[in-house]
Amino acid sequence: MGMQEQEALIADLEPLLAGAGLTLVELSLSRHRGSVQVRAVVYAAGGTGTAECAAAHRLIYPRLQLLLGVQDPFLEVASPGIDRAIRSPREWDIFKGRSARVLLGGRGEWVRGRIVSALSGSVTLATPNGERSILLADIAKARLDSSQEGD
Repeated sequence: MGMQEQEALIADLEPLLAGAGLTLVELSLSRHRGSVQVRAVVYAAGGTGTAECAAAHRLIYPRLQLLLGVQDPFLEVASPGIDRAIRSPREWDIFKGRSARVLLGGRGEWVRGRIVSALSGSVTLATPNGERSILLADIAKARLDSSQEGD
């Protein structure tokens, strides 16, 4: 599967899911001996449970059949998980308001805080010591941090 096909799928599915209050976080597609396997990670700010995943499945499945020209694609829909690794710059915006922990490269320093905003190339976290802006290029690792949530 080429990147163009994947990008086209994402562009088609995003507005469809947005109408149901869902955000497409990640989509991967693989073809194997004539069968197609798709894995989608979806997120709803109010909580992503089985109902949200089922709704996403109902919306995505017929689009995959149409767009990929496959009768029975295998589709797995999952939530991001409570301590998901943040893998792409767009995820900072998706998870705005959620808590995260960030490992700064070079210094080996962990920064914890709530995601306040994400602009191109940087993210701002509300930490116990005030807001801190961090360049994405300085981040070695980042993940959502459920241990800070619910306070």
